[in-house]
Amino acid sequence: MRTVLRASALAALLGVLLAPAAKAQDKAARIMRMMDADGDGRVSAGEWQRKPKGFKRMDADGDGFLTMEELRARFGGEGEGGGAPAAGMPGAPEGRVPPPSIAQDVRCAILRGRNCDIDLAVARGLFPTGLVPRFPEGLDCPGIDEGWAIDYSGKRERIAYHGGIDMPAPFGEPMRAVADGTVLQVLEGADSYRGIEITLRHAPEDTGLSVWTYTQYAHFNEVPKLIPGQRVKRGDDLGPTGNSGVPGGRYARRPAIHFAVWYSADPRYAVGRRGVIPFDGHWMDPLALWRGKPPFDSAAMKALPEDDKAVPIAVIAADGETVPAGARITWPYTCSRN
Repeated sequence: MRTVLRASALAALLGVLLAPAAKAQDKAARIMRMMDADGDGRVSAGEWQRKPKGFKRMDADGDGFLTMEELRARFGGEGEGGGAPAAGMPGAPEGRVPPPSIAQDVRCAILRGRNCDIDLAVARGLFPTGLVPRFPEGLDCPGIDEGWAIDYSGKRERIAYHGGIDMPAPFGEPMRAVADGTVLQVLEGADSYRGIEITLRHAPEDTGLSVWTYTQYAHFNEVPKLIPGQRVKRGDDLGPTGNSGVPGGRYARRPAIHFAVWYSADPRYAVGRRGVIPFDGHWMDPLALWRGKPPFDSAAMKALPEDDKAVPIAVIAADGETVPAGARITWPYTCSRN
């Protein structure tokens, strides 16, 4: 008995001693998985999602790329090597272009940097439309508590509008992919209001729509275990709901999903340090996604008769049933039956 206890104690002690090294190893490998969007086993300056000065410090040979060895020199650990991705690992989805190849006004409209005029975002659809969700009868679904394009100037230090919709849910509640798609970016978002986030791209054949759509899910409680290039199916668990992100007001943020949508007729896109930029991208009121047909632009949505602004929402019930059957786009949370 004493031998067993001593062995258990020794195992526990070794676990404590080795934990920091394992954590360091995990961090270097995780950064490589998250940021190596083209799957070449290196992180370029364009793929780097943190502050540029950190990249420059780690780029020991000054070649404009971070290898696994350079990441490990910073974060420690050993084990997984760099180089090309293992067989079967996803690479970069087709259509990726460098951010400078996308017009500056589009980059500003989508990413809304501090030096960008908010009118550029408004011109590309970031304004209220009046759409409201209509959920199936007999189902209780998480609703919207902060709507599309509401004035956020009071939460920011400048003129700002809400680029999405927020739905509160308990900590840990799975955020679900609204349609089949491909992971483009996973961000830790330490200095972002959105916190930990993931962006998916949906081809027309994924949704049945005539345009390429991009969906963003934010405020995760932990970094999703997904990597760029990985395919997901509608309803897949992307990760747990949380309240990550820089607080935007006086009080702590409640746990919720921040859900945003963009669209473009062009399949090309860029990945920047602060987000994905669709080529010639436009903002979409997220509820317009469930209309399932064009037009998608905010001006057309705003001009709809009031009777047409209640959008029927397809959902997945807690028992796994899709309502209505055959829907290709569903709500990012499951719904319970009344």
